[in-house]
Amino acid sequence: MRTSQTLMPRHRRCLLLRGSRSATREAALAQLDAWGEATVLWIGEPSEQDRFEVVRPRRVSTVLGRSFDAVVLDAHDGIDADVLGQSQGLVWGGGGLLLRMAEPGAGPSRAARERLAAIPYRPGDVGTRFDAHVERALARAERASGLSAGPPAHVVTGHAEQARVIERLLRAWSGPGPTRVAVLADRGRGKSSALGLALGRLLARREPRVAVSAAHAAAVAEVLRFAAGERSPTFVPLPELVFGEAGCWDVIVIDEAAQLPVPMLRRLVERHPEAHLAFATTAHGYEGTGRGFSLRFLAWLERGPVPVQRLGLRQPIRWDEGDPLERMVFDALLLDAEPARVVPEPPAWRRVETEEPLEAVRLDRDALLADEILLRELFGLLVHAHYRTTPGDLHRLLDAPNLELHALRLHGHVVAATVVAHEGALPDALVDDVQHGRTRLRAHALPDALVAHLGKRGAGALRMVRSVRIATHPELRRRGLATRLCEHVHREHAPDLFGTLFGATPELLAFRRRMGYEVVRLSASRGARTGEPAVMMLRAESEVARALVTELRAELARDLPRQLELWRADEELLLDPELVEALVHGLPPPAGLTAAQRDQLSRSYAFGPRTVESVALALMRFVDAQRERLEVLAPSERALVEGRVLEGHGWRRVAKDAGLPGVPAAMRGLRRAVRRLMDDHLGLPSGESGPRVE
Repeated sequence: MRTSQTLMPRHRRCLLLRGSRSATREAALAQLDAWGEATVLWIGEPSEQDRFEVVRPRRVSTVLGRSFDAVVLDAHDGIDADVLGQSQGLVWGGGGLLLRMAEPGAGPSRAARERLAAIPYRPGDVGTRFDAHVERALARAERASGLSAGPPAHVVTGHAEQARVIERLLRAWSGPGPTRVAVLADRGRGKSSALGLALGRLLARREPRVAVSAAHAAAVAEVLRFAAGERSPTFVPLPELVFGEAGCWDVIVIDEAAQLPVPMLRRLVERHPEAHLAFATTAHGYEGTGRGFSLRFLAWLERGPVPVQRLGLRQPIRWDEGDPLERMVFDALLLDAEPARVVPEPPAWRRVETEEPLEAVRLDRDALLADEILLRELFGLLVHAHYRTTPGDLHRLLDAPNLELHALRLHGHVVAATVVAHEGALPDALVDDVQHGRTRLRAHALPDALVAHLGKRGAGALRMVRSVRIATHPELRRRGLATRLCEHVHREHAPDLFGTLFGATPELLAFRRRMGYEVVRLSASRGARTGEPAVMMLRAESEVARALVTELRAELARDLPRQLELWRADEELLLDPELVEALVHGLPPPAGLTAAQRDQLSRSYAFGPRTVESVALALMRFVDAQRERLEVLAPSERALVEGRVLEGHGWRRVAKDAGLPGVPAAMRGLRRAVRRLMDDHLGLPSGESGPRVE
């Protein structure tokens, strides 16, 4: 085993430990012993280490917001891009990341490759380009950074730039409302601590009603820690701010706002027009990017009646400026990638249109790896357009064998790009497992939804091409680039159907309709991302696919009104009238619903993977026909069935009426209650109807 380090005082370092897993473990322990007293986070299996705080790689997000003298990361199975990005933000200034890796050239393990090996591909079909890209970044960093031998010093004293931001926040919040402030900064710049310190000083002077919110409570831990005092703010869930009583808050602070749906943020502003509102987010980060937040939300906010102050923090506060570890991670994960700087003036653009057509190409990923400028242009474009793009997406677009990259190039630069996935053509046995909820499909989003959630078993055999991402240069929008790129993809492939899944907006729905796509499904996901309805649109190419789309459209016309009623009751989907009108546009007459279809759809919910909303109408009619049998249910089960299925109440109310601790418990309880009704309806002892899905 060998180690490499170069001393660079006052910065965080990355110490590369190369060799076998056992050898790098011993080397890491020896390095930590030399430090003496130090706070250490060990990222690996719990059985590996009992001397330090240990967390599994998939659970690193649970410790975000904290800081350690050293973080030890086991990367012997290959670099997990998201975990690497998370890990570096957990290290204090003066500390270090101990990165345990195999020797260069070993490549990712079979287990790591299996995560990207979507059927029909095998682990051997997964590329190694991402690892090669990271190795190049590590080699560059290795020449200029290392880990100091002594224990780290992590004194955080703030700096003048942060002090100015605190003062501007205080001025905004201390005067008469309303005000609007946006704070954007890279991780480690003291954004959350600035918000907290400003709130603490405000509350020490006055007694305003203050709410702090984010996607989840853990995301505001740092804000609340720095705001702590005689009077401290509290975390308020976003739905409570958006749908609760208006006018009861004087100051509302939203941290990591880019993680939240734009419709929810807009509704928040409309709900509290007289309040002081502050929105903060990370500009470049492992959880997504604040640039899409700027484009989609701040641009809208700045068109409103209240002026918006944009504040930024460039100087790090938890580590020194020019930090080698941060520079290495940004380099490896392309966190600072930007779109190409090619913005032709209108006359030049007209010449391109008439004399020099844009070049539509399928990008070779080996060539992309060799051209770092082109790779940065491509990924920068995707990050700029999609605020949920993460480092893990870089790994997938470089190595996933079922993905392809297409682009429009102008004078050699990427000005529009799309990622497409090959899906479907699944074995019959696998389709059967999916239909009955025995397995879920990975990297086959269209067939998984069609088979598992819409009950279309025959769809699993169809060949599909899904549009995963599409992006155009921010300075060249509304010039037909996306249309041209879609037409190129349509010419390049001949599947049974093209499809896409995305957060529904009237503009995107209209764009896809112009390209021949039709809405076949609307769904709502709950949790941190509530607020945006997800829509599936398909463009049929074969006769079989055309028949499928026709059938799905008729069923959507039948089921959508009841689904919309339930989502409105949940107060989690923001269904603006314009969006509803766009969703129902062109729907055919509703499909009929026979008693046999009613029972089959209800059974697919009770014993399969479908959601209650996807079979809401059939389930309502099934339960209505079984009213005399509701007495077989326990009181809490009957409350669930009557409240959600028959009366259409929201999940939170239903859970409360049934005496259950929360929405997840209510969801599980309702499925069990419907199973009991189904068993009684069929005259079977409970447990004999088939496999269950929880």
